[in-house]
Amino acid sequence: MAEPPGLASGALRPRLEPVQARSRRNRRNILDAAQALLKAQGVHKLTTSAIAAASGVSVGALYRFFPNKESIICRLYEEKLNAIRLSGAESRPSDPANMSWRDYFGGLFRALKGAERKVDFDFSLFNAVFTLPELARIDLRHGVAIADAIAADMKLLGSRWSDEALFDLAVHLYALDFSTWMCWRYAGRYSVRAVDRAIEASLAVMRPAMEGEPEPRGAAITRASLLAELSGPNA
Repeated sequence: MAEPPGLASGALRPRLEPVQARSRRNRRNILDAAQALLKAQGVHKLTTSAIAAASGVSVGALYRFFPNKESIICRLYEEKLNAIRLSGAESRPSDPANMSWRDYFGGLFRALKGAERKVDFDFSLFNAVFTLPELARIDLRHGVAIADAIAADMKLLGSRWSDEALFDLAVHLYALDFSTWMCWRYAGRYSVRAVDRAIEASLAVMRPAMEGEPEPRGAAITRASLLAELSGPNA
């Protein structure tokens, strides 16, 4: 599966990919400190000076890695989403073709939600999306990768829909996951019930594709159209 193009604009790309162990530790400390401060204060009160002080790295050293606080948040956000995808892939059964599609996808969706907690993707990062538009591009890249994987698994488990129709469906499934986060945001707490309902809704949306009903009519969301957004003038 080809990865979509990179996301961060020039002003938000990290400046230095560290090679030496000390530099890698310093960058890790910067990212960990940024997340701790995000949790405690939110994105509006976050400053590079505060991150540097909390990480034990000088402000000058911080700027050798990242041009601004937004770049730090973008890197942290992308790291978390990459870890979620990896965790989901690792939880995939070795022979999904021998499972019922409901059992397989129900388990997969639950594993992905569990991976969010495992890698500490929390409210502070989710809420940052509403104040830092660049995060939406990173989320879109993640969504394309998730949709690619789900569409491939639907075909593996017997769907005869076209690749285009399966990708369109998988994008809608990814959007349904967003409803779980919005429910948690409204409630101000995590709720297992919200996960259960999102999974039930996802399986209901998948049923026509997995049980031989005709493809829906009308224009589909295509991978090409999403990649065009990622390859736009701000890419």
